[in-house]
Amino acid sequence: PAVSVPPFPKEQRYVETIAGQPTKTYIDWIAITFAITMTSCPALSLPVGFTGSGLPVGLQVVGRPRGEADLLRACHRMEEVLELASRVPIDPQ
Repeated sequence: PAVSVPPFPKEQRYVETIAGQPTKTYIDWIAITFAITMTSCPALSLPVGFTGSGLPVGLQVVGRPRGEADLLRACHRMEEVLELASRVPIDPQ
C-alpha cells in the first residue's frame, strides 16, 4: 500500500512525525491512506519510483464510487506514460 512517508527502518514500529506533526499511535500514521476506502471509493497503490536511497515509492490513486474499471484504466495509462514497466523487476535485496 502507499503511505504518506518513505519506507523506514523495520526496527521502527511506526512513524512518529509526518511533516512536523506528531503521530501518537500506529493507526495515526496510516489513517489517511485507509480512510478513503470508507467512502466506497476504490483505491489503487501504483509504484511510481524510488527514493534517493533506492527504496520504493507508491502513489495512492482514488476513483469515484463504483469506478473500479475507470481507475484501472487510468492507472494503466499512467504506467504507460511514466514508462513504469521499464523499471521492474527490481532486486528485492
